[in-house]
Amino acid sequence: MSKSRHVVMQVVRRSSGSATHHVEFLMDDIFAERLRQLRSLVPPLGSLNKQRDLVIDKVRVRLPNAVWRTGPEVDNEVEGSCIVISSEGSFNCGGKDRQTREKLVTYNFSISRLVELHVERPDGETLYIRDGTFANDEPAESPAGLWVASLHELEQVMRVPDAPSDFDTLHDLTMRPEQRGGAAPARGAIFY
Repeated sequence: MSKSRHVVMQVVRRSSGSATHHVEFLMDDIFAERLRQLRSLVPPLGSLNKQRDLVIDKVRVRLPNAVWRTGPEVDNEVEGSCIVISSEGSFNCGGKDRQTREKLVTYNFSISRLVELHVERPDGETLYIRDGTFANDEPAESPAGLWVASLHELEQVMRVPDAPSDFDTLHDLTMRPEQRGGAAPARGAIFY
């Protein structure tokens, strides 16, 4: 049986601070395996490829099921949700504000650590990542602990619908049967 959980990452916004901005996505065993596979596509930086004019050191893939939030509110002004995987083995989530064209990004987090947490932590537990640190086990009075507590207060309003995880890596990829309908899936619907 595949484990499934939500991952919530703090988003850094220069224009309006970062305390209440976060991105949320669903992670399952397939998602974890895809992260590992995508990591293998990024060649390590070595003495041979450092001498070249162009070096691939990152892979960017779309993450269409991510939900961007400002506090409890869904931020519908974010476009281009993606995950960027670096040659160092870390990833971050990114997007762009439609109105201001500001880039939105999370701190880098280790892919191997995320996969390790996914395997070790209880099924269904939400993983909170703030400032590139796994915040679930941080002391309650620390900034990370206070951030997690504030999100727990909002949890009833801000739950991402449990949908299959998808990386949109190929343009002509056949969609899953539940995605073929005429209407787009509802992003950021509120569930009680």
